[in-house]
Parts: sequence; structure tokens; C-alpha cells
Amino acid sequence: MASTLDGTDESTRIGGRERANAAATDAGGFDRVLVAVDGETPASVGRAAVAEAARHGARVDALSVVRMTASVDGWDVVVERRENSAEVALDAVGDAAVGTDVSVSKRLRYGDPAAEIARYADHNDIDLVVIGEPTRTGLRRYLSPTSVTDRVRRASSVPVLTVPADD
Repeated sequence: MASTLDGTDESTRIGGRERANAAATDAGGFDRVLVAVDGETPASVGRAAVAEAARHGARVDALSVVRMTASVDGWDVVVERRENSAEVALDAVGDAAVGTDVSVSKRLRYGDPAAEIARYADHNDIDLVVIGEPTRTGLRRYLSPTSVTDRVRRASSVPVLTVPADD
């Protein structure tokens, strides 16, 4: 005989929870969408994140990571410029949600962007990551063969939607 917890048969309780989780998974909906932005992110990335959130009745977490490297640690002018750029990018996501029922929470972090984005997604019950697909050509592609977007795709445990740059 199955044990009871608070007068509820344990096998029914567990089975009920499994059925509820299966129903949510079958619906394919998202509760939280993370959009990663920086000063170079096209506005279309924020709009895509807000559109996905609206479609699923989700909320948006807008995250911008100020890149911290050994060359800028303690160099206030460079860090301040990056912070200002990040805040403008976060505000653009908020502006994209104006006129919709989507709520946007803005977050600013410091460190390695790919690692911070993946860490945020893992620790905050994010269902979908939306990020821009960079257009890297020439010297930039040679000096940095792996983009932040590629690294987020590999590190993330949730689906990643990449949005191509505006042409």
C-alpha cells in the first residue's frame, strides 16, 4: 500500500505532478525568455525576444554583460563606456516591449559574456535564450574565430534562438 502525505496518496500525487509537467511540456510554451544584448546588438534581437515572449505569455529578462578583461580591469573610463553602452542596449529591449503585455527585467553583469549568459540561464529558470548572430568578417573573424553566440550555444542547457543582423 502506498504511503500517504497530508492525506494524499503518494502515487497519485507523483502521478499528478508528472501529468501536469507533461502537459506543460506538450504545450511547448516558455515562461521566461532571456535576451542577451550589448551596445552592438541590433534592435531586431530585442524585438524578436519580446515577440516570442508575447506569443507564449512569458516575461523577458534582458541581460547585458560588461566584458571585463585584464587590459581594462580598473580602467574606469573604458568600463564606464561599456556600462553606458550596456544600459542603452537594455533600454532598447524595454522600448521594444512598450505597447505589449510583456514585462521586461533588466540585468547588468560583469565578466565573460558567454559564461555569464549561460550561468544566468541555468540559475534563473530560463526557457529560451535569444541572442544576435554576429556578422564577423575579415580581421575580426581571424582574431576571434569563436563568437559569443557560438560559445553560448555550446554552454547553454536551454534552446538558443539566434537572430541575424539587420541588413
